[in-house]
Amino acid sequence: MTNHLRTAIATFIMATAMTPAMVLAQSTYPVNFDENEASSHLLRHTNAVQLTSSYGTQTVQVNQKKEKRMYIKRLDDCLRAKIGETVTAGFDWSGTWMCGYAYIDFGKDGSYDVDYDDNGVNAMKDLMTYSMYKNKDSKGATVSGEPSINPPSFTIPSDVKPGIYRMRYKVDWDCVDPGGNMLSGNDIKKNGGVIVDTRINVHGETAHVTVKGTDEKKGTLSLADYSAELNNQDVEFGKDLTIAVCMKDGYNFSSLSIKHGYCLDGEAVVDGLRQWQENIIMAYTAKGDKITIPARYIDGDVEITVNFAAEGSTSGDNYALNFEKDLNQADPTANNLSEIFVTNKAGKKSAIAVPTGTTVYRDALTKEVNAKPGDVLTPGITFTGNTDLGAYLYIDYNQDAAFTTPLDETGKPVVGSEIVSFSSYKGKNSNGEAAGATSAMPSFTIPDDLPTGVYRARLKIDNNDIDPAGDYSMTDALHINHYNGYIVDFLLNIHNDKGSLDIDARGGHIVGNGNSGVGETVEFGSQLSLMPLAPAAGYNVKSIAVRHGHNLDGEQFVNGNRQWDEYEVSDAKAGEGFTIDADKVNGDVRVSAKFEADGTEEYKLRFADEFDGKDYSLPDAGVWHNCTRESPTWKRFTSQTAEGQQKTAFIRDGKLVTRCIKNTIAEEGDVEMISGAIESSDKMYFTYGRVEGRLRTTPHVGNFPAFWLMPQDNSAGWPNAGEIDIWEQIDTENKTYHTVHTHCTHDLHLALPNSGSTHTNAADYHVITLDWTPTLLTWYVDGTKAFSYAKTKQSFLLERGQWPYDKPFYLILNQSVGNGSWAKNCDVNFEYETLFDYVRLYQKDGEGDITSAVKDVKTSGSALDVYAQQGGLLLVAPEAQKVDVYSISGTRVFSGLVQGNRFVSLTKGVYVVAGKKIVVK
Repeated sequence: MTNHLRTAIATFIMATAMTPAMVLAQSTYPVNFDENEASSHLLRHTNAVQLTSSYGTQTVQVNQKKEKRMYIKRLDDCLRAKIGETVTAGFDWSGTWMCGYAYIDFGKDGSYDVDYDDNGVNAMKDLMTYSMYKNKDSKGATVSGEPSINPPSFTIPSDVKPGIYRMRYKVDWDCVDPGGNMLSGNDIKKNGGVIVDTRINVHGETAHVTVKGTDEKKGTLSLADYSAELNNQDVEFGKDLTIAVCMKDGYNFSSLSIKHGYCLDGEAVVDGLRQWQENIIMAYTAKGDKITIPARYIDGDVEITVNFAAEGSTSGDNYALNFEKDLNQADPTANNLSEIFVTNKAGKKSAIAVPTGTTVYRDALTKEVNAKPGDVLTPGITFTGNTDLGAYLYIDYNQDAAFTTPLDETGKPVVGSEIVSFSSYKGKNSNGEAAGATSAMPSFTIPDDLPTGVYRARLKIDNNDIDPAGDYSMTDALHINHYNGYIVDFLLNIHNDKGSLDIDARGGHIVGNGNSGVGETVEFGSQLSLMPLAPAAGYNVKSIAVRHGHNLDGEQFVNGNRQWDEYEVSDAKAGEGFTIDADKVNGDVRVSAKFEADGTEEYKLRFADEFDGKDYSLPDAGVWHNCTRESPTWKRFTSQTAEGQQKTAFIRDGKLVTRCIKNTIAEEGDVEMISGAIESSDKMYFTYGRVEGRLRTTPHVGNFPAFWLMPQDNSAGWPNAGEIDIWEQIDTENKTYHTVHTHCTHDLHLALPNSGSTHTNAADYHVITLDWTPTLLTWYVDGTKAFSYAKTKQSFLLERGQWPYDKPFYLILNQSVGNGSWAKNCDVNFEYETLFDYVRLYQKDGEGDITSAVKDVKTSGSALDVYAQQGGLLLVAPEAQKVDVYSISGTRVFSGLVQGNRFVSLTKGVYVVAGKKIVVK
């Protein structure tokens, strides 16, 4: 039989099996059966489809067993892959004896093309991979016996254009037809197969950013480091983009509109595939003049529109009421509203009690209900009285101090309307369904891209009226107070499952209660137990403040809506735990602690780097310089260009970020990765003392970071001159390593053991301490002793180099990767990262010495000039000194070393520096 005849017969069979309406309905991306065809196989079903790429294993849930369909669209999901990379399509499948196929329509022609006959596939075209067709897989390998459901890997073509494409996964038997096997007795339905269509974002290394409609008279946008105005730049794809908003006098920044994706000038949805979408980022999420565009928006072309407002102008109607707030109900005993609540799909209820009283308006702005972006919520009230009244719920999504209430022609709220649910208005509820007298409100969905934060919500009990300000028309009988109605303003806390946990401890440490590590995040609504840890005897807790909520660096109130709150921990003592209650873990949490010496301390602070420079600036060149690239494992990828060093060792959020990433910089040479490594040789070195660092790493196969010491005079060579590894971690191990290397231990294998370890959660922040005396090295992890190594008194060992630790050493902080000799081989597509929060050195008077550009850490009592500038303060100091900046409420907003000129970004307000009040406009 010829291929043409076979095709004609198959076409006839399909045509007679389908109605004309079915054929027309599948004019693009067709399947060979009714799209709504139910699956009936009892033992075979597909749970999910997967794509393994440089993003790891991405999963699209299918749930065929529950949905019982043969054709499943998952076009809201979007996989990601880079142009030219090798990827693997996979199936989470329950069953046996079936094959897997994957297609991508790179031609965007509405179909998946493949050229095949009875002998095999002649041209793959849109067929990317398959596990079996005619006893071979897509690599040409012979398949005998039961085939694998998972096909071989394939490569995204290097000549494809970046964009959103339609991708099809198919579970079928021995058939590459993208529409499914329809041969009698062996068809896709009988065999329990499935066809799943989803989206894939195929992209390059960068996203392109443009700025639209900027008015230079009002303000401009620039890169975060102010190096260039933002417009027509290529930025790293899929990474947070922090930018600076530079406002002109007389204007405030109100919001950013972010249009992102592909074909931004075309239709948002083409052939069922969303090409781009638009999101709003409100100004209140800014940190000073910096605002971060989330990584999920940096997903192709990015068009930014900045919105400015005249300074002093008011937005909205300040949550208007049509009456005075002290208006009383006609009969306060007629109705009783005692509770407002929302319940999510999982059945979890979040409620507030309505303040008692006699007035129509009730202020419950000290209370909040909780929800997450994307939650489907069913609102409810506890109400007795007039059942003819309706219930109306509003949320001010754009924080403009007003509630908008547009409805469509069916009576439902339009997209963007801020009346989110109502029980009855003109005979319909907010779903557009017929509704009589009732207070039962339909469910609604929180936008899945709504930023976390605290929003004003309003619940109104009124008679057939959607005006959020209340019915107070000319006729007294229609007034809301006549009906004994209510308007209750309360807060809606939109939060993620986890919030960030920021520890800012000066002069000491904060660790987990019981001497444990502290994570970067905290579970929403969970109790948090911490403990102050003094650096040495003679240091005590001066104060501990806890700030919790959202946008912790922004204004506390946005249009009267409290974003965060703060309190002082009472009677805090070093070594004694304290608890942050679960209701205070209502978003992000920041713990700010101060320790001070009491005059009895033996150890004095000699050096500290808190890494408080500008975001994306380089480490202090007066202390640090980049390591050279050489043959040892840890140095083989060390970045050597300015661009590489900027990407692998930089300051962000008050921490030193060290990374090891795939090399995309030609000038870095023929290395597959580049790594960040800084050292203090020739600039800061010391003998003896207590050196401490707070740090965390990202466990992954091949991980190999370190915090360590090497001799300033290395003329004896390694290991004769010695090495002290304060902290190392490898791969995914939840373990810290603490080691010395000498000629005696390494070459002669004497004076052992020379290494100790302790079990930790490697992804947590830990305080690592080395106590170095003339006769003893002692390591501590979060205040608990982990290992010790003593100087021997045996001359035999001393003569063989057992103790080279009586001369100056310098610090090294680095993120490296393994080569299989200890840490495993690196994963080139993974971004390894270790964060160093601070490094400090304490020494006893008369024991040891230090050579440093910063001889001492001074207080703010030295000469310091402070200048108020737009968006912050300029600090000028001729000598290096420690400077603290406080808000007028007493919260420390900056602390760090200042020498020369240093600009500190701050929001508008009054600040205290060196005992003086300074106004930032």
